[in-house]
Amino acid sequence: MTKLNANFAYCIKKFGPPAGGEPVPIEVREAYRGRVPESLLDFWEEYGAGLWLDGRFQLVRPDRYQSLVDMILTGDPDFPAEASVLIGYSAFGTLLIWNNRNYFLDIDLVSKIADTQHVDPTHPILPPDRALPSILGHVDSDAYDFSEHETAKPLFTRALKKCGKLSYGECYGFFPAVGLGGLGVLDEVRKVRAAEHFAIIAQLEPIELRYMDTHNPKVTVLRQLGAG
Repeated sequence: MTKLNANFAYCIKKFGPPAGGEPVPIEVREAYRGRVPESLLDFWEEYGAGLWLDGRFQLVRPDRYQSLVDMILTGDPDFPAEASVLIGYSAFGTLLIWNNRNYFLDIDLVSKIADTQHVDPTHPILPPDRALPSILGHVDSDAYDFSEHETAKPLFTRALKKCGKLSYGECYGFFPAVGLGGLGVLDEVRKVRAAEHFAIIAQLEPIELRYMDTHNPKVTVLRQLGAG
């Protein structure tokens, strides 16, 4: 049994092992060595991929989603596709992407907004083996849910009751999609296969890259994500 990084061990204590998923085989782990922290390779070896919190967040086998990452990020100067890895996604399509240089990129495919905190190389940051599990320890926050509007309660619990639990590889999608005239409300929620759905909605509109300043309550719009 692999000795887990203490921060990853905290995630397991908080959420339990990922459920209903699949192993991340050694050939996949080796293909991503050097592109993710070593502690994540250890986590994949011991626990693989699967669902946390009834599918509120899913940890993925990264090679199954690399084509999606390539489609969104090819040509991006700060998050090049070949150096960026999908770690997991929320039930409504917020992608958590890791990059060894700039760390986290959260891409909300419904709202077409991508947030990062680390495009400035002088910005003080945790070591990678602490930073990644620290973020994963907060995937139960409302930031990884979806709200119909600013004063609405997050949708996940209501979508779970309406549509049932997600299986591994599924997500909740809006039909029609928000980018095609949908309202992003509970009545429009359906269960769908995540990889195919994400690939479709990622192409509907450009994704705006924003910088989130961790020291000041300030959001700066940087540019369009990808090659522009």
